[in-house]
Amino acid sequence: MKGLATGSLNYFPALDGLRALAVLAVFAEHFTYNEFVRGWGPGTIGVRTFFVLSGFLITSILLKEIGTAPVSKLATRFYGRRLLRLAPAFYVAIALAALLGIAEMRSAWWIHGLYLSNFQILLQERWTGAGHFWTLAVEEQFYLLWFPLVVLAPRRWLLPLVLTCLALAPAFRSLIPMGASPFINVMLPGQVDSLAAGALVALARFRSDLRWLDQIFLSRAWLIVLWTMTLAVSAPLYHKPAFLSWVLLPSLMSLAAACLVRTCVEGQATALRLLCRPAMIWMGKRSYGLYIFHYLVPPFLFSYIPAIELLGDGPLKFVRLVIWVVLTLVLAELSWRYVERPFLRLKDRFRPEQSGTAGRSMSHDGLPHKL
Repeated sequence: MKGLATGSLNYFPALDGLRALAVLAVFAEHFTYNEFVRGWGPGTIGVRTFFVLSGFLITSILLKEIGTAPVSKLATRFYGRRLLRLAPAFYVAIALAALLGIAEMRSAWWIHGLYLSNFQILLQERWTGAGHFWTLAVEEQFYLLWFPLVVLAPRRWLLPLVLTCLALAPAFRSLIPMGASPFINVMLPGQVDSLAAGALVALARFRSDLRWLDQIFLSRAWLIVLWTMTLAVSAPLYHKPAFLSWVLLPSLMSLAAACLVRTCVEGQATALRLLCRPAMIWMGKRSYGLYIFHYLVPPFLFSYIPAIELLGDGPLKFVRLVIWVVLTLVLAELSWRYVERPFLRLKDRFRPEQSGTAGRSMSHDGLPHKL
């Protein structure tokens, strides 16, 4: 690519810490059952941060690999690695939920298995038993489209394509204040600005002619301003117009997350020390399993341990919260040890046929691996 700078894609510990923060934000949305907490939209912030991370990592990997092999081999590498990273734990969760008879999985397993969860939500206009899988469906649909667009399209089209995606999503979401179903938000066009924001960070980092943009993403002042604006607009302290909530706020979250991702990659900010602590890195490496299993924990306990309903009032809610979090952590650790990590070791079969550090990239799980 013309103007492509040499960029390292080695492991960045702070990104694991950022994943931990994102999944904790999702926990706050789904586990607290507190309307004031949920009013801040922590789940949306967490999910959009994950999308920005995915857009950054996937685009960085593709930019690094373009031209290193025929397109067919690049496709085999790319989709092979995605399959090994994402599918095993996901299908284990589907199988367990179906076996236990929770989350409506016995009737809808094939929908989730085909990564159509977001279509199910849109068509039924309700949150289903495994409604959190919509984000995995969005990411999978993005992967299917993004690889051919980045690899096959003329290089000069990539930046306009990313900018188009940044503009498309808020335009698509503007249909909601105009009367469309709010559930259209779970479709790829409603979320693609977050993925595109991550892709723009990757482009700015790799292309020498976009160095000015990279400096903006690295600016501490912009980071503070964007996150202050995000939290201020998210605050459940006033009635927000639908246009602000559905159209502008998600884009603001995406840009704020993009600056944070770039800052984590640079790794020089003192404040990042918190993200690099062992506990945060531990949770970040297991964030995929934490996300997949967390939403299934409450229906499992309500179905098989009815006494959990006694913990629904007052301070007892905190006890219930701790139980849900601990059980989710245990499930994620088991998934990491016995499902995810064994399959990750197979990724070497899809690495580039080259030696040295040029073939090293940061994986979706935050671990360095050879491409």
